[in-house]
Amino acid sequence: MAQSERGVPDELEAELADGTRVAFRVLRPEDKELIKRGFSELSPESRYRRFFHQIDRLTEKQLDYLTKIDYVDHFAWIAYLPGDDLRGVGVARWVRAADDPTVAEAAVTVIDPFQNRGIGTTLLMLATASAVERGIRSFRAWTLGENQPMVDLLKNLGARPGKWESGVLEIIVPLPENVAEIADTPAPLILKAVADGRLHGEASPEDIAKMHFTT
Repeated sequence: MAQSERGVPDELEAELADGTRVAFRVLRPEDKELIKRGFSELSPESRYRRFFHQIDRLTEKQLDYLTKIDYVDHFAWIAYLPGDDLRGVGVARWVRAADDPTVAEAAVTVIDPFQNRGIGTTLLMLATASAVERGIRSFRAWTLGENQPMVDLLKNLGARPGKWESGVLEIIVPLPENVAEIADTPAPLILKAVADGRLHGEASPEDIAKMHFTT
């Protein structure tokens, strides 16, 4: 198992409940084909939730953005099925905010056949750990302001409300200063809401205001 300079593994394997082996590692530029194939296995609903509008394919420019990352301000993990025929099944990433170097926007996508099987949660925990290692102290997400039950839940979990814009409430998810403390913070539960589509972690308020939110 490879190890980052600060202790978080760069690669690991796990076994799903049905015995399927899944590998997790830091995303590489050469993973473009895995991303492209994984996108083809997303349902229209999953594509909309991730990209905020209906698209049939990823452009080369989009693929470059998603795979040519600098591991400092833009970091991503990929989950894939190991073997001769590699199959990407999920990605989690965070991007450092331009207005605050201690804040990042985070998102996770898992292809439909592998959703609700623990892959998204694992990806989010790995992404969170890598963010904490690199000085990120909070993730930024959004919810519709009219969704009061979600707003109340987030506050009870320790999230902080931020700016209002276009009917959308910014949510600040606090992160600890070291990786070992992640499980003791509200971050895993709040990030799961991002994975489930109840929160959105990578969009402008204008985009989010046009979307349908699950409850």
